[in-house]
Amino acid sequence: MNLKRIKRYFKIHWLLTLFSLFSLLSYASVFIPPTVFWPAVFASYAIPGILILNLLVLLTIPFYRKTLVLFPLISLLIGTPFILITYSFMGEKEFDYHDLSILSYNVKFFRMSDTYDKFSTELIAWVSKDSSEVKCLQEYCTNSYYPKLNATKTIAEKGYDSFVFAAKGKVSNHDQGLAIFSKYDILDTGFVWENYGSINAGIFADIKIGLDTIRIYNVHLESMGLFLHQYKYAEQYDSKMKSLISKLKRGAEKRSNQIEKLIYHTNNCPFPYIICGDFNDTPYSYNYFTLKQHFANAFEDAGNGFGFSFNSLLFFLRIDHHFFNGKIEAVNYRVDRSMKISDHFPTRGFYRIQKN
Repeated sequence: MNLKRIKRYFKIHWLLTLFSLFSLLSYASVFIPPTVFWPAVFASYAIPGILILNLLVLLTIPFYRKTLVLFPLISLLIGTPFILITYSFMGEKEFDYHDLSILSYNVKFFRMSDTYDKFSTELIAWVSKDSSEVKCLQEYCTNSYYPKLNATKTIAEKGYDSFVFAAKGKVSNHDQGLAIFSKYDILDTGFVWENYGSINAGIFADIKIGLDTIRIYNVHLESMGLFLHQYKYAEQYDSKMKSLISKLKRGAEKRSNQIEKLIYHTNNCPFPYIICGDFNDTPYSYNYFTLKQHFANAFEDAGNGFGFSFNSLLFFLRIDHHFFNGKIEAVNYRVDRSMKISDHFPTRGFYRIQKN
C-alpha cells in the first residue's frame, strides 16, 4: 500500500467516524426535551436521511475496504428502533371482527384543494358518508346558517352523537376547532387543554359500547409551521428561514407541554382509551418517543408500509397518529389515500376491547 492510498484510507476512516458520531448524536436527540435544548429538534429531523446514508454506505463500502463496513453496520443496528417506526412490517392483517373503528382526519376546515378560500361540499359529504363508528376531526368547521356547510347536522343525520369544540375568540360565522362523532352514546365530554383563540386543543368523549365505557381523545397539537407556500421568492429566504426556525422551535416546545398535559390526563382516566389526532410531530421526535413510553401505537402494531399521512410537498411525513392503552388491541390500521382534498390523508384504526 503506497502513501497516497494510506492517506486516502485514513481520510475515509475519519469521515466515517465523524458520520457515525453524528448518527449517534441524532439518535440521542429524541431523548432531549425541546424545552431543555431546542437544537435537538433539528438533529432529530436528520434521522431518516442518516438511516438512508448509512444503508448506502453499507452497500458500497465493501467494494472499497471490507474492514470499514463496521461503521455503517453498527450505526444501522443502533438505529433499528427508528427503522421499525418508519416502516411497519405487519402486512395486511386479516381480522374477523372489531369492536370499534375510528376515522381520524384533519379536514382543513372543509376547504378545497390548495386553497382556504372556497368550501368543499364534496369533503363534507365524504366525511358524513364514512361508515366508521367514531370520527375524530381536526381543523373542523361547521356553519349552522348554511345547510350545505352545516357539517355537524349533516353527520348527525347519519346517526351520530357529537361533541364539537369551537375555538373561542375566533371572529367567524364558521365554528372552527375539533369534533368527535360517535354512533355509540356519548356519556361525558371534556377538555384536556384549550387556548383562547387557538384551534389547537385536546378534547375527549366517553362512549358506551355494550357493557364497556371507552374514552376517545381527539387532539390537534401546535403546528410545525411548515407553510412552504409563503416562500415564493429567493430574496425572502433569509428572513423567512429565520422565522421558520423560530416557529419550529416554538412549536416543538408547545407540543411538548401539550403532551405532558395529555399524559397527565390519561393517568387519571378510569376507562380504556384511544388517542387520535394531528400531532404535528414525526416519529423521530422527543415528543413521539415520550408518547411511546406511555402508549401503544396503532401503526406500529397493526399498520402496513410507511403510513405517510401528509398530503403535500413533504409527502414523506407521518404526523397523524393513533395511540391507545394496554386494555385495547389494534387489529388494523390504514391510511386512506382515496380522498385528497385536504392536506392530510384520513387514517383509520380498528380495535378490539380486551375482556377481563
